[in-house]
Amino acid sequence: MATKLHIRQAKLTDVDLIFEWSNDQLVREQSFTSDAISYVSHCEWFNNKLTDKTAFIYILEADNKPASLVRIDVKTNNATIGVSIGKEFRGKGLGSASIRKGVAEYFKIQSLPILASIKKQNIASIKSFEKAGFCYLRDEEINQIDSVVYQIIKE
Repeated sequence: MATKLHIRQAKLTDVDLIFEWSNDQLVREQSFTSDAISYVSHCEWFNNKLTDKTAFIYILEADNKPASLVRIDVKTNNATIGVSIGKEFRGKGLGSASIRKGVAEYFKIQSLPILASIKKQNIASIKSFEKAGFCYLRDEEINQIDSVVYQIIKE
């Protein structure tokens, strides 16, 4: 794993990086909507998220290089989390570190529990969320896909 990890809020100049990560083949396979994302719709979504007070997008940098994204969207009674690891940083233990850092940033300003919905076959993500302190909450079917929901509560 990288020696120096730093978390920061996403900024407008991250639009292309996040577009690239979002359309990565593995990311699309593990998403609940696997269709490729158009650049125009991505830019519109990203600009809306950057100004949305209920959306938090963090970039984790490893040795000053963008390595992962943590997105947390606040709902009425909870928040939802999504994580993407840059292709060259996968398999290096950054998943749980990214989740922990993103959750810590979120809990500095919010207190609603965070839910993670994960495809049952995505064992790597399940392990990363468990290692980051999330606990199994329930099974759920999302878009006809067997999934699990994990939760973390502010201490």
